[in-house]
Amino acid sequence: MKVPLLVATDHDPPPLPKWTRWIRFEQIAPEENRFREYGITISQNLLGEWVVSSSWGRIGGRQQVKAAYFASQSEAMATAEQEANRRLLRGYQVRAFE
Repeated sequence: MKVPLLVATDHDPPPLPKWTRWIRFEQIAPEENRFREYGITISQNLLGEWVVSSSWGRIGGRQQVKAAYFASQSEAMATAEQEANRRLLRGYQVRAFE
């Protein structure tokens, strides 16, 4: 099954599991040599800021990382859930979470 890179957003993504600290997605299509992973982590730094870290890349390869900082946990969680839904719309599947 071929998964398009850009999926129309006129429908809702599949439901996310209840997660609070981290979630990991994979998109595997051997016939297209596609072995991708994407991770989202929510944590609090020593200054009290909430950090949403995202990492992505080829499974087993080097990962790209970006971080966004928020004043409240609710803002951080809303941003993380928005990004998680975007991964689901792009054909990724949840592999692990906590």
